[in-house]
Amino acid sequence: MADYAQTALPLDLVRRDVVAPKLRRVGMVCVAVGALIALLVSLFGPNWLALLIGVGIAGPPALGAFLAARRAYWIDGRTVYARNVTTKAVNLGGLTRVELTVQPGRFRQVHLALQDREATITLPLALYGADRGAELDIVALRRLADALALSELISAETVSRVLVEHLRAEARGAGLMERPLFRALGRAEHHGRASRFALSEEDLVSLLDSD
Repeated sequence: MADYAQTALPLDLVRRDVVAPKLRRVGMVCVAVGALIALLVSLFGPNWLALLIGVGIAGPPALGAFLAARRAYWIDGRTVYARNVTTKAVNLGGLTRVELTVQPGRFRQVHLALQDREATITLPLALYGADRGAELDIVALRRLADALALSELISAETVSRVLVEHLRAEARGAGLMERPLFRALGRAEHHGRASRFALSEEDLVSLLDSD
């Protein structure tokens, strides 16, 4: 069964057709290891203890792998969906909050927080290591930018402009230091922040400076 409707566009930072099968295999390996441990323990102790130990050791990593394989983001029309344990949807036509958030640290992250009157979705836009990174596909960024530009929120329009500027930087082959999403991480250092925080309107505008 397909993950998305035919009219939907994936918004996954890493392609699910590549990573999801690997995560499912990891989950199956964890289950197999747990079963083997339970079998060995049952040779020397009661079955209930063997089961408890097997589940305790293999259960958390197996569950984490299966949940990670299930996780998905997509946009259909003007609605963004996020699926994990359940599926949430945010209507971009009825936004009440739009924020670009940054997470400093060893693996620096940039997220787009979207909220309407029913739900909140935090969408990963970019992940950067020491000298390289992964960014949302240009088609997905363009679709998000266009949808946000139609919102009546000033913050949505500003974030849309940041995404468009990032696409222009990618189109001309700009390095990381010239790309707005990467430069957004510098605002954390500017404010002396070590944990995730939302960029202000002033921060967003600074990312649009041509220099």
